[in-house]
Amino acid sequence: FEVTNRGCCGTGFLELSFFCNHASPLCHDVSSYVFWDSIHPTQRTYSFIFNTSLELALPPLL
Repeated sequence: FEVTNRGCCGTGFLELSFFCNHASPLCHDVSSYVFWDSIHPTQRTYSFIFNTSLELALPPLL
């Protein structure tokens, strides 16, 4: 991740959910952002959290 302090949608500082709409400006590369808007993670962030959790939680169960 290159951008961790603001979201991809809008200005990235105050927008969330319905403030990020078809008229909002978007970043050029969403995969370089941790957040989609002010509070919601991007798909890449969710994937990282899931995969890391799976790697840590699954081996003790097997």
